[in-house]
Amino acid sequence: MAKPWRVPSPRIIPHGGGGWGIRLLLVLLVLGAIAGAFFAGGFLAREEIKPLRSVAETLTRENLVLTEEVATLRQDKAALERGQRLDQDTLRAAQETLKLEQDGRLALEKDLSSLKRLIREGGSGILKIQDFALMAAGEEGLYEYRFTASQMMPDYPESVATASIKVVGKRGGKEVELGLGKLPGSEPASQALKFKHFQNVQGRIKVPANLEPEALTIEIKPTSKLLIPVIESFPWPNPPEDDG
Repeated sequence: MAKPWRVPSPRIIPHGGGGWGIRLLLVLLVLGAIAGAFFAGGFLAREEIKPLRSVAETLTRENLVLTEEVATLRQDKAALERGQRLDQDTLRAAQETLKLEQDGRLALEKDLSSLKRLIREGGSGILKIQDFALMAAGEEGLYEYRFTASQMMPDYPESVATASIKVVGKRGGKEVELGLGKLPGSEPASQALKFKHFQNVQGRIKVPANLEPEALTIEIKPTSKLLIPVIESFPWPNPPEDDG
C-alpha cells in the first residue's frame, strides 16, 4: 500500500544581514525615547524652576529693603544715643551749676554767721577756713590734707594763731577724737599761723587700721589780740568704689 504524500512545511531562513538592521532600529528608538524624556524633563524642570526663581527674586528684593531699614534704624539709634548723651551732659552741667550755687550760698551764710559772731563777741578779726581737701596718699591709711586760713577783716593788722587737727571716728565700737600727736606717722602735730591776709596749710594723717574715721576737725586758737577762735568740722571722704 502506498504512503500518502505530505506537503513539506516551509522553513524561514533569515537573511544573514537583516538582524543587525532591526537591532539598530531598536537602539535608535530607545535612544530617541531617552532623549525625548531628557528634553521633556529639562523643559518641565525649567518650568518648575520659574516659580522658584520668582520667589528668590522676591526674597532678594525684600532682603534689600530690610537691609535699608536696618541701616535706617541704626542711624536713628545713633542719633537717639547722641541726643541722650546731650541730655545727660545738659543735666550734669545743670547739676554742677546748682551745686556751685548751693556751695556759694552756704559759704555766704557761713561768712555772715562768722561776722555776727565777731560783732557779738566784740572781736576785731576772725579767720576763715577755706579750700579744704583731704586725699589718699597711696600708702594704706595715709592721707594728705590742705586748706587755707584767711582773715575776713581786711584792716586787721596780723593774724597769729595755732592750727591743730583732730580725727573723729570709732575704735572698738566707741567714739574717739584723736589729735595728730596721738596718730603715729601723722605730721605736723600742730601748725603755727602768722599772716596778714592768708596762709596755706598742709600735712599728713596716718590712720591706724583699728580706727574708722568719720570726720576731721580743724581748730584755730589765736594768739593775736581780739582775734576770734575758729573751729570747723569736715566729713571724712568715702573711699572710692571698686569698678570690679
